[in-house]
Amino acid sequence: MDRLLTAFGVHEGWQRPVPLRRTLRVDVVVALVFAGGALLSLETARSLGSLAQVELSQGWQYVWLLLPAATLVVRRVYPLTVLLVAITHLSLTAVVEPALSPAFAVQLYYFFALFSAIAWAPDRRRLVAAVGLFVAVCLGWIVLDFAIRDGLETLAAAPQLGWFTPAVAAVLQVGLSTLVFLMASCLSGTLTWWSACREAEARRQAVTIADQAAQLSDAAVGRERLRIARELHDVVGHHIAVIGIQTGAARRVLERSPEQASEAMLHVEESARAATRDLRLLLGALRTREETESRADTHPGGVSLPLTVEAFERLGLEVRLRVEGELDAVPTSVGLTLHRVLQESLTNVRRHSTAQRVDVEVVVHGSGTPEAGADGPRAGTVSLVVRDHGSARGDTSGSGIGIRGMRERVALHGGSLETSTTPDGGFRVAACLPWQTA
Repeated sequence: MDRLLTAFGVHEGWQRPVPLRRTLRVDVVVALVFAGGALLSLETARSLGSLAQVELSQGWQYVWLLLPAATLVVRRVYPLTVLLVAITHLSLTAVVEPALSPAFAVQLYYFFALFSAIAWAPDRRRLVAAVGLFVAVCLGWIVLDFAIRDGLETLAAAPQLGWFTPAVAAVLQVGLSTLVFLMASCLSGTLTWWSACREAEARRQAVTIADQAAQLSDAAVGRERLRIARELHDVVGHHIAVIGIQTGAARRVLERSPEQASEAMLHVEESARAATRDLRLLLGALRTREETESRADTHPGGVSLPLTVEAFERLGLEVRLRVEGELDAVPTSVGLTLHRVLQESLTNVRRHSTAQRVDVEVVVHGSGTPEAGADGPRAGTVSLVVRDHGSARGDTSGSGIGIRGMRERVALHGGSLETSTTPDGGFRVAACLPWQTA
């Protein structure tokens, strides 16, 4: 019994929605087509002489067939009501005018109403009761037609021409045809209802996924805005501060010392150019959506590399850092990229390698700071090599997004990044970034 209830969707708690306007428009056509078929079926039966024993007048015969056809207009709006009308019509036909029951259109109406009820009924428990009542009425009609009306006795007088006697053959024929129509209606109606249920669930899941994606996108936009604000402050803020200081100094000494004012304005010009270049590089980097977000609380420039190393050492990773040259000479934008490459490389070691020790080598070629020193442009290069002494873990796999993000960041500065395995099975990341200050 529980399987039967499950098959009819009693435990689902889902009601199939009915698009009222479209449903009525389509079902009006269905009712008209059925009415035309019913009239044709009635007239063919009359032409064959099958209705000779019918006591109803021809007009009432039309009414008897067209009334159930009219109920098909609301077969999806009130499916259980239409099924109850079909059961009542079947019962009255069997009792009042059984000669009309063999008409094909009448039988088709009964089982089509059953199909519609199974496919569209909102109350599945009442549906099971209605289906049970329909089956009981069908069995009662068979018993009434053969046993009570002496149909079997009439067939018993006929000669046997095949495997079965006429009585047995008649019972089998009626029983099998009724069973086939009944099973077809129940199966098709159940499959239709379950298909609609799964489709509604798929749409609900799609809406949920879309909502979640929108929420994740909004959250990502929020994080991106915070990152933009942080990196604008780190990369451009210093230049703006220098411009403000030098401009104020130039204004104060302009009248009494034009030479000092000119020198101050020269520094303002250099800082403005550096800020423009760094801002352009930063905006290009921010267009890369797949870059990993910096988790460092310190300034993400070259001077923060020892702090980054200390942070990973606190996590249990032994990092041997060797620095040649002056990290202070590295421009802020280049130091930002250097910091991100080191951070991503050490993170990958923690995630995907068995190494307990990592060698980090930073070599800076060039001297002086971007904001102070002799006039004229200054250039240099900084290289970073991260090499671990372990092997790849078998239970992890990388997506490649981190390495691609590092490569794109380095390429923004006209540099290069190489990754390869070492002879002892470790992994090596080598980045080289050129830099130039105005």
